[in-house]
Amino acid sequence: MQDAFINVWQKAGSFDPARASPITWLVALTRNKAIDRLRARGRRVMAPIEAADNVADERPDAETCLIGAQADARILACIDVLPTGDATLIRTAFFDGSTYADIAERAGTPLGTIKSRVRRALLKLRECLA
Repeated sequence: MQDAFINVWQKAGSFDPARASPITWLVALTRNKAIDRLRARGRRVMAPIEAADNVADERPDAETCLIGAQADARILACIDVLPTGDATLIRTAFFDGSTYADIAERAGTPLGTIKSRVRRALLKLRECLA
């Protein structure tokens, strides 16, 4: 940006209102300065298109996504079968990322009780998923 302002200052005498508006002249100077800087960096090394065959796609394939979606659906269906309080505990602890201590504090329930309820809920989930 500073280079652009210096360039405008140095070339202010070359501005001709008959040829362009001030903003058009300013944009042209700035654009040309940016192009000059890019050209000064040198040419980019271009690889042949065949080299793209070796680029690995990190995303999982469609089958893996489908299997994961089915597993997620099974887990959510089993959570929905749990009593409302237990389902809420599981969602809060494992999906919202709250600690057992946070849940106990918010619920006004002893920490040991929360741990026991979550454990029983997890056993019910295991049974449902088996």
